[in-house]
Amino acid sequence: MRRLLILLSTILGVCSASLGQSSHLLLLSQGDGALKSSESGKVQLSKASFLPKGQLISVRPRSGIETLSSGFQFRFGSDTRFMISDQAIELSEGSIMIRSRKISNSTTLHGPESKIQINGAGCFLVEVETNGGLKAVTILGRLDLMDLNSGEALDLLPGELVFLMPGDRGFAEKVSVNLKRLIESSYLVSGFPNNTSFQSSLASVATAQSNSIGVVYGAEVGDAKAVDSFEVVPSKAVKNNTPPMPKPSPSIVVDSSSSDPLFDLLGRAPKRMKPAAKEEKALDLRIQDPPNPTSRPFPSRLLRQN
Repeated sequence: MRRLLILLSTILGVCSASLGQSSHLLLLSQGDGALKSSESGKVQLSKASFLPKGQLISVRPRSGIETLSSGFQFRFGSDTRFMISDQAIELSEGSIMIRSRKISNSTTLHGPESKIQINGAGCFLVEVETNGGLKAVTILGRLDLMDLNSGEALDLLPGELVFLMPGDRGFAEKVSVNLKRLIESSYLVSGFPNNTSFQSSLASVATAQSNSIGVVYGAEVGDAKAVDSFEVVPSKAVKNNTPPMPKPSPSIVVDSSSSDPLFDLLGRAPKRMKPAAKEEKALDLRIQDPPNPTSRPFPSRLLRQN
């Protein structure tokens, strides 16, 4: 397998000089593969052939393809429709995985309503949203993004996700996702054969994120249907081990309809104890009004006396 990849890379490097750096060699086809649209109709793509340029390519349902380009490895998911040109990959719908092997690598994706330039080395997922924008998440390495419409740029580390809004609205706020669950559930990542080193890297980065964050994710990022918003979907699969809060005891529940606070506190009518005779007499003495003191002149009058 290793010798085959080296041979294919050599052939691709030679052909790229004549066909351009954006040539894609079909390396693997799963399920029903993909079809290319031409004047004669739709034609099945065959393995070990270059993807045509300027023609619409449609990946069949429950299928996927993997291509090899100069310094890149691409995976196109189920129900993905795209076109390859000399300048970019025009992604009409669906999702794509990009694995870049060089830090200096750069590629461009055009969505229905957005354009993005991707730089860096690592593994990234990009998906077309309902509103015409793009959603990107980093699995491995570091992803440098630039919105070609607004000129805004940002970087994504493993586990960080961002939406590119349509038009010139730029990027939304970054969102952290559970890498372990994403890797396990993503067909583009785990649905294709992975070599041992790549699989080990995926496991390491997922474990590192879990140890560093140490939280339970209770929501998942959904689709972006509106122009400048996206969904946060509650996850039923997450188990929260936090014990439930104890319910308040009935004895300390305050009834706001009662007018007597002592009744609210005791739960019954208060009983007042009658004081003893001596205490009652002393109490009477204490509550009697003191005798009126001798009237004393106002201080200002004292100052005027001779």
